[in-house]
Amino acid sequence: MGGLYSGLDAEFYDELLDGEIDDLPLWRDLLTENPGHSLEVGCGTGRVLLPLLQEGFRIDGIDSSANMIQLLIEKALRLRLEVSAEVQAMEALELDTAYSLIYIPGFSLQMVESRELLKMALKRFHAQLQAGGKLAISLFFPWEEMEETDPSDWRLRKKVRRPDGTGLDCFQSTLIDLEKQSLIVKNRYVLLDKDRQKVSEEARDIRLLWFYPHELHLLLEESGFQLLETYSDFEKKAMDQFTPYAVFLAEKVENKL
Repeated sequence: MGGLYSGLDAEFYDELLDGEIDDLPLWRDLLTENPGHSLEVGCGTGRVLLPLLQEGFRIDGIDSSANMIQLLIEKALRLRLEVSAEVQAMEALELDTAYSLIYIPGFSLQMVESRELLKMALKRFHAQLQAGGKLAISLFFPWEEMEETDPSDWRLRKKVRRPDGTGLDCFQSTLIDLEKQSLIVKNRYVLLDKDRQKVSEEARDIRLLWFYPHELHLLLEESGFQLLETYSDFEKKAMDQFTPYAVFLAEKVENKL
């Protein structure tokens, strides 16, 4: 089956997310409020990174998928943009730069394999930030999946159609484990030719750890951060019990580690 974001999931990543998440304005605001050199963790193919680079922000990127980084570099070349991006796992992050802001779009922090690795990643972020640097983390809360009677049912997530007539159908189901606080998102991708005939099919499972808000707050404190703000649905508004997407903004505290 191949690794995560190594095939059709990488090739169609931007198109699958198009119109689903409107998070760019918030990242732009945070970069503006924290000027300097920033790092995007889980930069993927550049859905967030490249538009911000075009606006003049100074940002590096890392991603654990070599395929995604290659697609990012190809897109940057077409846009005539210089991009600094490396293949690195966040729990082993090691770069020469001390950043003013590290931000994590796309819920990438929840894709680490264990809570132990997540704690390692938070410590690496702390070490990679300059004094007083900020960390912004996007989180997904599966409240809707908890309420579904049978989330394992397959459903059509999205149809992608390209100008040349080819396309991709993405089918999705979920499995939630309340005890382990994990969510497995099962994706089935069907590649179609211009006559709508199936060319190939791939499957990818994404396992997401999830936390109650107070849990992440405690994890941040244990890792040397002070929580500053929480934002709901990628807007600067307060969270409530039904918030599906949130961004946690924290500051590095020197004497904590």
